[in-house]
Amino acid sequence: MNSNQKISKIVTLSMAIALVTVCTMVIRIPTVKGYTNFGDIMIFVIAAILGRKYGLIAGGIGSMMADLLGGYFIYAPATLIIKGMEGLLFAIVYEKLNQETAISTLIAGLVAALEMMTGYFIYNYFMTGYAAAITSLISGDITQGLVSAVVAVPIILAIKKTKFRLINQQ
Repeated sequence: MNSNQKISKIVTLSMAIALVTVCTMVIRIPTVKGYTNFGDIMIFVIAAILGRKYGLIAGGIGSMMADLLGGYFIYAPATLIIKGMEGLLFAIVYEKLNQETAISTLIAGLVAALEMMTGYFIYNYFMTGYAAAITSLISGDITQGLVSAVVAVPIILAIKKTKFRLINQQ
């Protein structure tokens, strides 16, 4: 890999992280415990278009940065892992289904959203107890996961139709 390709990958990853952070922070719908956001949509788009590594890193770091910048410090370590795994899992399922259809894209989104919901439920359970974990799950995580999975589908399909490719992409 030459230096131009390395620079291109670093810039692309940096932009992906920034997009996840901004989409998480710009549209915040308050819930009983935290907020619902549109960051997961961007995680799904990045994972589908750029692949596993980008989904993992941009999902984890971008979402964690939003927690740190937004004052949700207690969630930052969990978010790094949960959202990173969400991006990775979306990419794995999306690749395994090997079909660029609305149904296969939605399935990948729902599987990844389920991981996110489960991850935050477990984290909240150990941090605040069962009642708070259920409240967070019902008041925000389910809605965020389902809405993100559905909204990401037409965006991903539209980008795929353009035959988008990165400069120097191998």
